[in-house]
Amino acid sequence: MGTSKGYIAPTKPEWSNAKRAVSSYLRNRDSESKAVAVQKYAEAMNVSGGAINSSFASAAGNVLGFVRSIGQNGLDNTLSTFGRDDLIGKEPGYVLSELLNQFTNNAATIEDSMAADALSQAFDNLDIVSIDDLGTTDLDALLREMVTEFININFDLRFDEKIGHGRTPAEKASILKEVHSYIADTIHDLLSKQEIKKMDFANMITSNIVQRVLKEALNICTNFYGEAMK
Repeated sequence: MGTSKGYIAPTKPEWSNAKRAVSSYLRNRDSESKAVAVQKYAEAMNVSGGAINSSFASAAGNVLGFVRSIGQNGLDNTLSTFGRDDLIGKEPGYVLSELLNQFTNNAATIEDSMAADALSQAFDNLDIVSIDDLGTTDLDALLREMVTEFININFDLRFDEKIGHGRTPAEKASILKEVHSYIADTIHDLLSKQEIKKMDFANMITSNIVQRVLKEALNICTNFYGEAMK
């Protein structure tokens, strides 16, 4: 991931709690400490993650709006609406790459870069390699995948140094994979398609939809620990 350069770790109390929970997980490496680490991270994100979340919400909202517009107006008209007549007729993979750069401001800031990483990983997970693939993607699945990957990548950014300290790259990758799987399984199990379908894509600003689903996903990560331990 390319978002760690220049990152300054937050020092507010909720992040101190999250760091202690991650340290406990690194010592114990059991299911309970992993769940608590994700819970405390999600709590901290819900309290103080707004600035970063807004960059992601804007980028993911543009993706959702673009996909919905393709279904309603066709690709060429949608490209015109988004100010990209220059991409009409271009190779589908190139179009997707250019739109990703546009929606994430060419990764100009750490926040934009994190959004770009999350969208790119979501596309990979759903086998989206061109604008043609994006245009036929289920909006609900795409939204859930983008939100999940943003939460994973944001976790990596905040705890990369702590997790990597004194460990080999392979060991660090194994730990992050465990956390990613736990977050993805939790969100996918509890953030159901029916729940996302309650969102009014036609009449709500897409970035607001992303923010609402992101908050719901973080709430799931916060509350799932208690449910899982009952």
